[in-house]
Amino acid sequence: MLPRLKTDAGLMVALWLAAWPVLAAEWSVRVLTADGQPLPDAVVWVSPGAPPLSPAPSVMDQIDKRFKPFVLPVQAGTQVDFPNSDSINHHVYSFSPAKRFELKLFPGSHNAHTVLFDKPGLVTLGCNIHDWMLAYILVLPTSSFGQTNAEGEVRLSAPDSAAKEISVWHPRLASAPEPLVQKLSATPLVIRLAQPLKPDPRRRPHGYD
Repeated sequence: MLPRLKTDAGLMVALWLAAWPVLAAEWSVRVLTADGQPLPDAVVWVSPGAPPLSPAPSVMDQIDKRFKPFVLPVQAGTQVDFPNSDSINHHVYSFSPAKRFELKLFPGSHNAHTVLFDKPGLVTLGCNIHDWMLAYILVLPTSSFGQTNAEGEVRLSAPDSAAKEISVWHPRLASAPEPLVQKLSATPLVIRLAQPLKPDPRRRPHGYD
């Protein structure tokens, strides 16, 4: 079984699916907030999942003094490009145990740097020049993962198994308590969070253009 990731922000919700349909290899998941609203950008993955694949490169851009995307899930072994689409400099860094690095990014996407994320875990990104900039790269040890859309929905696939564990992570969830465990036998699966979301941390200083 794949281990749960140790994260430095957010909440991990784990659901144990017993009596899994023998032929089921793909299913849909919808993640809702405590008040029933869809939660976009949540990362959902399966344990045990499909074995690692040869991952395609991913991109973490800087646009309008923000990281784009806010949350980027990748498989361990993924190369992530860091272009700078702004017309100003950025100084990107991470002090996270899963990946420590810093990049001085000059304007223009042709100056992109590439970083290999080879260790599973949560990587928190910041900018030394614009300290409100914040993003997360969640590095996973499986290829069976996805990210919820604007409707809070995601489709996943994994090898057939008698039991599955599904984990959900989002940076606005409350600090990690004990995982929620629930027996399920069918899909689609709806996960409704028990606690309210934290405020969105991506806020510029008042009056800063």
